[in-house]
This record gives sequence, structure tokens and C-alpha cells, in this order.
Amino acid sequence: MNYDSKKTLKGSSAMLRLIRKFNSRWNRIRVPYKLMLIYIPLIIGPALLSMYYLTNNYANEAKVNRISNMTDLLNVLGKKLDDQVHTFEKLSRQIMTDTEIMTLATKQPETTYDRFLIESAINNKLNAIWLNADNNSYIRAIIIATDDQIYTYGKSSILNYDVLDPVYQEKVEQKKGGAVWFEPQAFSDGFSETLSFRLARAIKDPKLHHLGHLTLIIDTKLFTDQFDATVQDIPIKLLDADGEVLLSNEIVLDSNKYQADTYSQEPMYTGWSLSAELPLQQLYASIYDTVKTAVILISICAVIGLLVTHLLVKDLVIPIRKLLRNMKQSIRGVKAEKLQHFAGAVEIVEMNDTLISLMYEIENLIEEKTKQEHKKKNAELRALQQQLSPHFLYNTLNSIRWMAIIQKQDHIKDMLDALNRLLTYGLRGDEKLVPMRTDFAILDDYVKIQRVRYQHFELICQIPEELLDIRIPKFLLQPLIENSLIHALAHADRPGVITIQARAERDYIWLDVIDNGIGMSEEQLLKLKQSKHSEDKHFGFHSVVERVQLHYGEQYGVFINSEQQKGTIVTLKIPKQEGALYA
Repeated sequence: MNYDSKKTLKGSSAMLRLIRKFNSRWNRIRVPYKLMLIYIPLIIGPALLSMYYLTNNYANEAKVNRISNMTDLLNVLGKKLDDQVHTFEKLSRQIMTDTEIMTLATKQPETTYDRFLIESAINNKLNAIWLNADNNSYIRAIIIATDDQIYTYGKSSILNYDVLDPVYQEKVEQKKGGAVWFEPQAFSDGFSETLSFRLARAIKDPKLHHLGHLTLIIDTKLFTDQFDATVQDIPIKLLDADGEVLLSNEIVLDSNKYQADTYSQEPMYTGWSLSAELPLQQLYASIYDTVKTAVILISICAVIGLLVTHLLVKDLVIPIRKLLRNMKQSIRGVKAEKLQHFAGAVEIVEMNDTLISLMYEIENLIEEKTKQEHKKKNAELRALQQQLSPHFLYNTLNSIRWMAIIQKQDHIKDMLDALNRLLTYGLRGDEKLVPMRTDFAILDDYVKIQRVRYQHFELICQIPEELLDIRIPKFLLQPLIENSLIHALAHADRPGVITIQARAERDYIWLDVIDNGIGMSEEQLLKLKQSKHSEDKHFGFHSVVERVQLHYGEQYGVFINSEQQKGTIVTLKIPKQEGALYA
């Protein structure tokens, strides 16, 4: 036998071995799976071919429909935005024609306190109008600017949203009381910038004499929310009369990958217009990708179906049985070091390793629990010993109180009584939250003590009766009162007034601590906001911030505004929730 014959015979033997191996595997496959492997290509092939032609026709028709639908959507969106514009113009007209607001705005305050009262009255009126307005959440601020005063309702901004800009005022005056919409502009409050529209009107008295300007600061989300609610994943832009982009939903198409056509509608009421970019290539790509993916997946599934089944049994079924065995042994109390480690799917192996780690952790916790019980007993003994110190302090204060009574020193007695109530309130009682009326009553005792040192100041509580039963953390406002006394009123050359106000708004409670002290400059205010809790100078303020966020969460906190030689306002925002704040 020559070499070529031997090579041919060897190749035939290898082929026969492969055939026998295949037959052995094939014989172990159940009949339903064999039929599936045979007939699926005969069924799926024609189906895929038909699907290709159908999807091609569908893509052409979908292109025409999508263009038509997009045009209709832009028309509807434009009408919606026009309705929103008219709504805010109606609101500005309502404010401008409110005689009480205009009377207050043009009134000349004689003192800072008079101005504060005027601004509070204006804010109350604007608040009532704001609460009844549609889409009031988009209004960031309402500004009434006269020749002498500027009153701001809502969030303030650096340079008061540029309402004193001569160019701005000239454009408003040219409308003679008509509404003027200004292009979106970024305004900063010292911490962040917000893109907003300005809607302005010139204010005149019944004799058409100039009084000032009314400006509504409207968040651009008024438009972008409508963009998002109308369409998604499609770039929409708001254009001015010259075709320049004023605003967009910040969706950008890859020009190298998609071919996009732009469709515009008729100009809006404000002279602006809308445009949309329609990614037609993306429509085709998704259909073709679906067809290709279906063909590839069916082909792959037909080839590797048996292999996958074998791997699933090896990687899942067997390891799950071993994991179940380990769990049963753990329930029976078998030690962690005796549990079995095995190979298999990564997730199941990780579950088994987690189970073993958990058993080790349980053993360590049991041991740690024993140690903790011993430490707890020692801590209880130390706590009983430490209770003697407050008891001794109370007895000592009581002795001094009786000495003051004997010596007829009533002011010392009153001061000791106030201090005793403060110590009792702070050291006794396990409740974390107390009614607002209780905490304010203790503040009176604190003020009584402080009047020994700071004599010329007054504490005023303007709290509605329905809010006095709301629960707040103990001594929540005391550090702020102390800050006002030490840093604001102690250096003022006038009698000090500290006012506490509270108001409910939706699901929130706002607490204001207002003083008429020396206030802070912008640099001092910025330094306070950027300082850390560990700095002793600002410990009281930051302790209140930290307590509010620890009690209620990061979304709540403390806000501070101050103006040099005019005073400081510290505002606390806490939630209004059943069970959390109420008794």
C-alpha cells in the first residue's frame, strides 16, 4: 500500500469516528428537538424573506407618515406654547392692574422696617396670585421695580435679573404697557445659573404717568417640558425671527451617521418659531438591524442549541443542587469551614461564597454579641453613676434659688428658674421632636437669660395657631437666635428685633428667623456658606443645617440671605408629613 492510500485510509477512519460520535449524540436527543432542528430552517427561511420585503415597503410608507406626523406635532406644540405665553401675560396683567399692589409698590418707606412691612404685604398679595396661577412652578421670581425701590417675590438673582439695564427698560417702555418677551438669558443667584425668560410690562397710574416696571422671571422649562412631553429623542429648537436658536431640548444627532431633514412651522405669537430634525436614516437602520439580528439569532440558536443545553446543565443545574445542599447543612448548624466550594456559573459560585461568608459572619456576630452584652452591662453601670452629676447640678441651682429668695433678689431667682427649665428641657425627656409651641416657650426662657447681657432687644413670634402643634427637633432655632444676638444685634446702634415666622406651603413648612442687625456683606455671606461645620465661628449655623438634614434628608436645609446694615434672614425648609412632624 503506497503513501497516498494510507493517507486516504487514515482520513476515512477519522471521518468515521466523527460520524459515530455525532450519531451517539444524535441518538440521545429527543424527537421534538430533532424535528425542531430539521424543520426550523425550512420555515424561518421563507418567513425572513417575506419579512424583508414587507419591512422595505413599510419603511417607505413610515417615512411619509412620520414627516406628516411631525408637522402636525409641531403645529400642536406651537399652539400649546402660545397658550402658555398668553397665560403668563394674563397673569402679568392681573398683577399690574391690582391697585393694592401698585399702591404698596409706589409707597415711599420712611425706615427699613417700613420697607420690610411693605415688601411683606406685597409678597402676601403676590403669593395669593401665584398660588392661583396656572403653571406657577415655572415662575422663578416676580419683580416690581419703581424709580426708588425694587421688590422681589421668589428667588433673587445677582443684579436683580438686569431689570435696571437701560436697554431693557427702553424696550419695555416702547410697548407702553404691552407685554414684552425677552430671549432666554442665564441668571445667577451666587450658587448656580438658571436659564430663564423675562416677561415685562411698563406700569403706569390711571393718568398714564410712569410708575415702574413689572417683570416675571419664567424658567425655560416652560418650553423644554413641552418639548419632552410632545416628542422624545428628536431635536426640537426654538428660533427667533432671524432663525437663531434661542432654546433647544439639547438632543444632538450624529451628522456622520444620520441624515436629518428639518421641518418648521409658522411663527408663534411672540414671533418665534419651532424646528425639528427628523432622523430618517435611524428609521431605516432600526428596521434593517431588526431583520439582520433575527436572521443571525435564528441561525446561531439552531447551531448551538444543544451545546447551550449541555452548558446550562453543567453550569446551573448541578451547581444549584450543590448550593441547596450547603443551605440545608447550614440550617442544621454545620460549621462554615465544612461547607463545599464548587465550580459553575459565576453567579451561583458567588451566591455559594456569599452563603459561606454569611455563615462566618453569623458566627462572628454571635461572638461579638456576647462581648457587647458584657460591655452593655458596664455601660449601664457608668450611666447610673453619671446621673449623679445632673442631679447635683439641679440641687445646687435650687440652693442658690432659695438664697436669692431669702435675700429678696427676684431677678436672680427668675434667671435661675429660667436656667433650671432650660436644663430640665435639654437633659430630660427622650423625645427627639417636640411641638413648636413647647420649643418656643423654652426660647422665652433663653431670651430672659440673654437679656442680662443684651438688654435692648425683642423677640417676636408670628406663628399661625394651626402650626404651633407641628413637631420640630429640640432647640432647633436656639443657635440661630444666639447668632443674631452675638453677631448681628450686639454691634448694632439701634434696638434689636428678632422675628420668628412660619408658613405652610404644599408639603413643606418654612421657618424664618429675621433680625434687623448689622447684616453681612456679599463676601461675608459667601464665606459663611462655603465654611465648614468644624469652624467654631460658624458652629451654630452649621449645626442647624446638619440637624435638619440628619432629621429630614439632604433635600431639606437652611437658606440665608443678608444685606449689610439692614439685617439677616435665615430660612429653614422642613417637610410637612403625617407621623413625622405631627403628634
